[in-house]
Formats: sequence, structure tokens, C-alpha cells
Amino acid sequence: MLSLGFLALAASPQPAAAGGASGPDTCINGYVWREANPRDHVCVKPDEREQAKFDNEQARYRREPAGGAFGPDTCRSGYVWREAYNGDVVCVTPEQRERVRHDNEQAPYLYAK
Repeated sequence: MLSLGFLALAASPQPAAAGGASGPDTCINGYVWREANPRDHVCVKPDEREQAKFDNEQARYRREPAGGAFGPDTCRSGYVWREAYNGDVVCVTPEQRERVRHDNEQAPYLYAK
């Protein structure tokens, strides 16, 4: 489990200056906004957006009911914070967090130019 101080480093990359139907946040063909929260405009494949939606729906079941070292945001064993954006403490598998990290790194290259 990571400390809250790390979350500041996990912010989504800033989109490249671009234009399109959604302004600078327009995704290239075949990609959509992840929407881990309403302002999450990282471009991902549609299945990753569905995964983010599913993870959000499952969030309450993946936290320790009595809290823990990280208060009410403490994940159950086997889960870690997603960290899709600054302050994202939705609990996901470690593999999903790595996919999210990769998507964040690729974000600048997936906006329409």
C-alpha cells in the first residue's frame, strides 16, 4: 500500500495541445475517455473504460470494512489504490494499477492532433 504523499505524483499527464470535437482532449480514433472520474480524459481503449466503471462500482467491496492503516480507504488484501488521477483511492488489483499507470504514460500520444 502506498502512502498518501505518493498520490501527488500519480496525477494524470496533461493532454497535448490539439483540436477536435472535444477540444484538446479529443482522442484518436478507437480510443475513448477512461472516465475513472468525470474529469478523467485519459484516452484508452473502450474495454479499459469499462474496467474503470466496473472498478468504481466494486470500490466499496474492496475496502476493509473497519478501515486500517489508511483509514476508510484501506484496501482489502490483494488490492491496491488505482491512482488513475490525483486522489484516486479506488482499490484494484496490482495488475490493473499497472495498466492504469501505462495508460497515463501513453496519454499524451493518444490525443488527436
